[in-house]
Amino acid sequence: MLTDIQLNEIRAILKVEPANRLRVGAAIAGFAFLLAGIIAALNPAATQGLPFGLALMHWVLHIVGAAAIFIAIAAVALRLGLPLLWATAVAVLGLPLGLAPLSLAVEAGLAKIMGVPAGAPDGLLEELGRVALPSIGLVSLAAFIAIKSAGFVIRHRRRLQAHFAKEPALRSVFPSLPHELGEDLISVSANDHYVHVRTTLGTTMLGGRFADCVERLKPFAGLQVHRSHWVRQKHVLRLAPKGSSYICVLSDGTQIPVSRRRHAELKRLLQT
Repeated sequence: MLTDIQLNEIRAILKVEPANRLRVGAAIAGFAFLLAGIIAALNPAATQGLPFGLALMHWVLHIVGAAAIFIAIAAVALRLGLPLLWATAVAVLGLPLGLAPLSLAVEAGLAKIMGVPAGAPDGLLEELGRVALPSIGLVSLAAFIAIKSAGFVIRHRRRLQAHFAKEPALRSVFPSLPHELGEDLISVSANDHYVHVRTTLGTTMLGGRFADCVERLKPFAGLQVHRSHWVRQKHVLRLAPKGSSYICVLSDGTQIPVSRRRHAELKRLLQT
């Protein structure tokens, strides 16, 4: 079960900035057409005998319409104060009530386009019985996959961000860093009025306050694990006890002390 904090994170992940709405809308429309094309190509009973173009239109209207109905019901439920999971359940169960009349309208419209008699229209209850089970089943599966996917993203969000985020050049933080030390930072440690900077190619001492360095290192995926030490996440191999305290072992074999206050945060970071 997802916690309230995780549900809030899902809302944040799903939030679309105004500048990206057109792009997200185009992606959703493209997915709807792709899914409709696959279904139409399988030639299910509902569209047998229809030209491919009309079969495609039939499924696009059903997919887009079902999505719009689902979102509308969920939005109303959320406005009424229901929790996200309850709002999702209400939307899943309420979907057939909106999809049945939509399905009847689509079938009547396609019959008119083809110029064939529409025949006796199905009753609303009959159509509801026909669409209820497939729509509830498919949407429940989609909602389950979406929630599981969101949970995966939440658990691995920091690692994904660290993997895909473009970090700034190391010399934007340490302009006087010797070029022969490269750009792959491992750790930074305080040493009186200097900082000890360690990269995969060597180490150096630079002038500056450790607190200022930690502030400038925020764009990098790492953590201050001690009052005098900052480590980069990708170079932390493991967290280990040492007597009554803890250390983290880095990729170059260096052992950095970890304060009790930072231990839980580093442990959680390594588990993501």
